[in-house]
Amino acid sequence: MTTSSLSWLPLPSPTDRAEDEAASESDDQALDPVQLAALHRGRDAGEAAAAWVRELAGRQEDERHARALEHAAAGIERASHQEVIPGGDGQLAEELRYSLAADVLLGATHTGTMPDLAAGERLPLVAVCALAAAMPSCALGDLARELTLLADELDAATAAGRAATTATGLAG
Repeated sequence: MTTSSLSWLPLPSPTDRAEDEAASESDDQALDPVQLAALHRGRDAGEAAAAWVRELAGRQEDERHARALEHAAAGIERASHQEVIPGGDGQLAEELRYSLAADVLLGATHTGTMPDLAAGERLPLVAVCALAAAMPSCALGDLARELTLLADELDAATAAGRAATTATGLAG
C-alpha cells in the first residue's frame, strides 16, 4: 500500500486493487449460480432505488435536505450490495441503519423546513430505505429466495415513487 503525504489516508496500490478483484471473483465462484443471481438482482434493485432517491435529492432547494437524501441513497446502495455477505452476521452497521431510518422523510434536522417531497413519494421513500436495510439479513436465511423477494419489492417501491414523481410533475 502506498502512503499519501497525509499519512492517515492510505492510498491503495494497483497490487491491492488486483488482490481485491481476485478475492471478489473467488468469492463469487464459491456461490451457487442461484445465489449469485440473487446478489446481482439485489445490487441492481438497490442501484435503481438509489438513483431515484438521488433524483429527489437533486430537486431540493435546501442543500441540507439534499445531503440527507444523498446519504440515504448511498446507504441504499451499500445495504443492497456490499453489506449482503453470504456467511456473514446479517447485521447492518449503526451508521447505515441511521441513514436508512424512516426519519429520512424529515430531512436534515433543525432546518425549520421539510424536504420537497410529494405525498405519493413519502411512503415509497420509507419503503426503499426499509427494504434495503433488510437485505443484509438475508445472509442468515435462504439467501436466494429472500433477497430476490426483497429486490422485487424494492423495485416495486421504486416504481411507485417514480410514478408519484411523474404524476405530480416534480420530476427534475
